[in-house]
Amino acid sequence: MVGTCFAVVLALMVWGCSGSATNAPQFNGATGQHPAGWIQNHWVEFVKNPSQCTACHGSTKDPATAGGIAKVSCFTCHADGPWHPAGWSDPSQHGRLGAQLAPVVTDSTTVPVMAGFAHCAKCHGSNYDNPIGITPSCKSCHTKAPHPDKLVWGSTPPVVSQPNHYFTDAANAPECFKCHAGGANSDLKPATPAPAGTTPGCFNNTMCHGGWFPPAPIEGVRVSIGTN
Repeated sequence: MVGTCFAVVLALMVWGCSGSATNAPQFNGATGQHPAGWIQNHWVEFVKNPSQCTACHGSTKDPATAGGIAKVSCFTCHADGPWHPAGWSDPSQHGRLGAQLAPVVTDSTTVPVMAGFAHCAKCHGSNYDNPIGITPSCKSCHTKAPHPDKLVWGSTPPVVSQPNHYFTDAANAPECFKCHAGGANSDLKPATPAPAGTTPGCFNNTMCHGGWFPPAPIEGVRVSIGTN
């Protein structure tokens, strides 16, 4: 009887955290904890309705009032909170210092977690034009793709200030492949198309380039995939 009462009370607490039964995040009914793997996928539920998280975890914008009744603050893992930092709309921030970086999968606050195109897709949609909940489509600004309409390309190293996928980390290839498989949506086509099922890469004919290597990197700039 005591166990049953406890379970009922716990269920009511869980329901109360989220505000409504249909708005509730996933919980283990026996422990009141999120299910295994929640930490890797909680962003899916967060972007649908952030308020369902604030009921238990407190503010997502003010570290001083974060933590809530759960005593677990979003700022524990997200040093700047779950929202983009100030100035993120600047192309040099969300582009060069965000989407173009090597993808990072970590809970550590010592590395940039807003890194790689796949990280952007978590909230902005798998194809960047099918936003989840409150997040906008990348194409609301980039009208034809989740990047500038035509990236600068040529035979010489680009100007650092210009948008150019010369600076994009090669580990982002699987995301590029979504739109550029076999040279689609590009002026460059692979001379010898890669066999079906070949793992997407930057220089294996799965997209634009074959056996081609980038020119010498600009001093002080990491170069990983070349020009397009």
